[in-house]
Amino acid sequence: MKKRSTALVAVALVTLFSVQCGSSGGGGGVKDFNLISIDEEWQLGQQLSQEVASQVRFNTDPAVNAYIQQIGNRLRERTPAPFNTLPWTFQVVQDDNINAFAIPGGHVYVNTGLIKAAENASELAGVMGHEMSHVTARHTTEQISREYGLSILAGLVLGQNPGQLQQIVAQIVAGGAIARFSREAEAEADELGIRLMHDAGYDPRGMAAMFRVLLAHQQSEPSRVEQFFATHPTTESRIRDAEARAQQLGPGGVTDEPAFQDARRRVQ
Repeated sequence: MKKRSTALVAVALVTLFSVQCGSSGGGGGVKDFNLISIDEEWQLGQQLSQEVASQVRFNTDPAVNAYIQQIGNRLRERTPAPFNTLPWTFQVVQDDNINAFAIPGGHVYVNTGLIKAAENASELAGVMGHEMSHVTARHTTEQISREYGLSILAGLVLGQNPGQLQQIVAQIVAGGAIARFSREAEAEADELGIRLMHDAGYDPRGMAAMFRVLLAHQQSEPSRVEQFFATHPTTESRIRDAEARAQQLGPGGVTDEPAFQDARRRVQ
């Protein structure tokens, strides 16, 4: 009888998962179904971060890493509860491609190429705020929930599917399906990220300014921004929306600081 009840519960959960995902439209927004709790997400993030470490090369300059952690912690303090009390990590990837990405569990990665491309601290904070907002909006765990379903997710959280963990990380690092969000999810991360950087004391105009820098690089060095644009389609309309949101919040906040320029010189 116990086995039959367990089976019925499992069937009910799988049915609920299918219905919710089918009705969500894949928007990646707050109405999407998520099979992973926040505690489970942070547990899963620890495993995924170990896989990331095996697939990328980290920058080892203490000053550069300390500065990225400084920005990250400043932003983290302004994330909504419970994210502002959870442990986050911020690491620099030694890669000239202009990109940044985040994985579940508050692990944020910034390429040296992005630090080089940014012209000031607020532009870099804008990209980091955007990536952190994907985490707080839980876009990646929604993607994983839709992609893998209940039975595989249980094994992932328990660390029983190392092959699937590798596959997920490979997709995120390479800008594959798991790393690509809907237009609605990207807009949500923009909106949340602009507010986050503003609340953390950065000039909120930095995000739109960075988008313009990236568009310029797309014209002059398309290969360096290919990965970024694969996961963050950027258009004039998106930039105008970001500018309008920043204008609503009002001017003010840090645009640049000596520590950013020092970090930028160190990665040249």
